[in-house]
Order: sequence, then structure tokens, then C-alpha cells
Amino acid sequence: MSGHALQSLRHRFLARTWHAFLARISFPLLDPVVPAPPPLQVDPGGAGRGSSIPRPDREAIRTVLSRYAAVLEIPMTFHTALNRYSPPAGADAVHLHTFALPTPPMLFGAWARVGLIDLPLAHGIPLHPDAQRALAPGTQLGRGSPILDGDGHTVGEYLGANLYCLFDLLSQDPAWIPLLLRRHLDLGLPYLLPRLAAERGVPADRVMEGMRHLRDETEALVGACRANLRQASREAYVRACQERVAEEIRFLHAEVAFLEDGVEEMARRTTADTRRLREGYRRLRTLQGRTDEGQSGGGELERLQALPGVHQAGVQDGRISLTTAPILVEYEGHRYRLGRFQVDLNFNGEVRIRNLTNRLGAYDHPHIHQGRPCLGEVREGIAKLLGEFQFVAAAEVLMDFLHTVNPADWRLPVLRWPEAVGETDRGIPATT
Repeated sequence: MSGHALQSLRHRFLARTWHAFLARISFPLLDPVVPAPPPLQVDPGGAGRGSSIPRPDREAIRTVLSRYAAVLEIPMTFHTALNRYSPPAGADAVHLHTFALPTPPMLFGAWARVGLIDLPLAHGIPLHPDAQRALAPGTQLGRGSPILDGDGHTVGEYLGANLYCLFDLLSQDPAWIPLLLRRHLDLGLPYLLPRLAAERGVPADRVMEGMRHLRDETEALVGACRANLRQASREAYVRACQERVAEEIRFLHAEVAFLEDGVEEMARRTTADTRRLREGYRRLRTLQGRTDEGQSGGGELERLQALPGVHQAGVQDGRISLTTAPILVEYEGHRYRLGRFQVDLNFNGEVRIRNLTNRLGAYDHPHIHQGRPCLGEVREGIAKLLGEFQFVAAAEVLMDFLHTVNPADWRLPVLRWPEAVGETDRGIPATT
């Protein structure tokens, strides 16, 4: 074996030993070393083997690598790393390492030698919002030479025949993964090809022509993808606008219906208020007339005192208070003495009647319980009379009420009151 061969063998042994050591320290000290996933390998003839990439990205990446390998007549491999450390491979092919470095970014799972940075764009293409991260550029021992994209971002490194991608390629949108890969190859391969082409005996001008052709393909594909995305965006915009218009139409239908109901309610209220206004004018004229009568000497109180059956009338605590003579009622041929009553007429329309002499428990009258008369159909009429300050007419109705009993709706039978023998009241016979 020649000295050159021995030196090459020794160099490969030392390199493997060194990278095995780096692989060991890239894992936590007590954890076993997990072998790197097998790379995807593509030959210039189109044959491919090995795969550590999940579907459907695997087929897209295989297609890109097969195209570049066929045009450039150089084998290509695609490596993924578990802990972002992917050792550089030999010069037998172009070796692409995604989201990895040629030196461990973290030692023993605890010491971060290389951190992560935010990278919103790579190769002029927006990265996915959840994967806008990249390994930070640096000068740590074992790092490759940096590769900058058109925006000045460090997106990769090259070392020997190895091309490293510093951003998270496989976490991008599926439509952009092959295009990002192509642009990364277009940018990084010119650093690797001269040496590889010379070693494989491929003419340099043919390789450069192939690269120009591949770059043109890439830009055409990027343009087509962007056109498709613009078309999809336009369609999404149109759909969003249509949905918004439909939503606005639904809202307007509901609002119009609501406003129509409101207008109808306003019309009903206008009608009711018009009637109330007319009634208010009528009551105003009535009350003004009564005021004029009072000022001219008319005596409402005197007329109340002159009513048959009223013993006394007066004003007490802001209400008209009447005291009646003894009330007698007839029922089934018998006469019953109910007693004297105090009738209170409040200006707010409230009526209270209390038995002053013959109250039976909570009952003042067969139709009065605890001072609250059961007026039935005459209640509304009495309230209207009181509202118009027609106290004499209201008192007449209530006096008739006190002389009336109805077994169909009395609270307490009149039979509970004592019979009246040889007694008379105001001379109005009771009705049943």
C-alpha cells in the first residue's frame, strides 16, 4: 500500500473517530447515542435509496434531487439530524444537511453552543409562522463557510462537499419545500461543483450551463407557485367578500324587520298617545270647569254631606273621608245590621272602606276584606270618577255598593251579621 493511501486511510479513521466523539458529546451524558437516520441518496441515473423523510415531502425532495443529479451528473444525498448535528460526509457526492450543523450545536444536552434566531424569510420566500427559526451563524470550531441569500441572511454553510441548510426546511408549507430546496441548491452548489466536477471528470462549462438551466427552472417554478398562490388568494378574497356581503344582507334583513316592527309599535303608541291626549284635554276642561265652580262658590263637600246615608264628610290626610249612617241590607226576607262605615276616597283612585261598629274579624262587609272592597265591574268606573274629581258621583256608587249583597261572590255570608228588628236606614231597600 502506497504512502498516500495510508495517509488517506489514517485521515478517514481520525475523522470518523472525531465525529463519533462529537456525536457522543452532542447527546446527554447518560443517554445512549442514537444513530443518525439514513440519508436519501440519488444517483445521476435517477435511482434513489434510503429515506428518513416522511411522506409527502420525501417524494418532492427526491424529485428535486433527482433532477439536479441528472443535470449535473453528480450524486446527491439528503441528511436529517436528530439533534441538529450532522457530520460532514465524503467528497463522493453533494451532501445536503437540513436544519443541522457540521459541529454539535449543543453539548451534553445542556450547553447550547449555537442558539436559534428568528428568520422570517429565506431565499426571498416567507417561512411558515410556526417555523421561522434558524441556527445562528457563528465561528465555532468545525463550522463551515457561510452562505448568504439575496436579503443578506445567513441561510446555509458549505464544508467540503457538504451543503448545510440552517433553517427548518421540512417544517415549511408543502408547496414551498421543493422551491426552497431548489433555491438553496442554486445558491450553494456553485461553491461545491468545481471540485466535484473535476474529481468526476465532468466538464466545468457543462456543469455551469446545467446550473444556469436549473436556476431558470427554479425561477419559473417559483413564479408559477406565486401565481397560483395569488390566484388562490384572489379566490379566497372573493369568497370572503361574498360571505361578508351575504352576512351584511342577513343583518340588513333583520334590521329592516326590526325597524318595521319599531315603526308599527311607534304607530300604535302614537295612536294611543293621541287618544290619551284627547282624554287629557277633556279632563283638563272638566277640571278647569270644576275649579271655576269652586272659585265661584260651589261646595263639593256640602254636596257630599247632603248625600242620603252620609252622616259626615270631611278631608283627612289628603283624602275625602265619609262616615255613613247605619247600613241595613235585606236578604231572603230578613234585614241585617252591617253597621257604620268609613269610606276613604284617595285622589290617586284608591278606595278603602272600614266598618266602624260591626266588623267581623277581617271582614268589614260581605264584600269587603280588611278594608279592601271587591268592587267588581264598577271598579273602573269609580277610578275614572275619582280621576276626574267627581267625588259625589263616586260616593253615590259606593253607597249603593254598601247596600248590596250578592251570595255568588261574597267573602263572608251576610247571615253572620246580626238581624235588624224595627230599625231603618236611609230608606233605600237593599237588593240581592
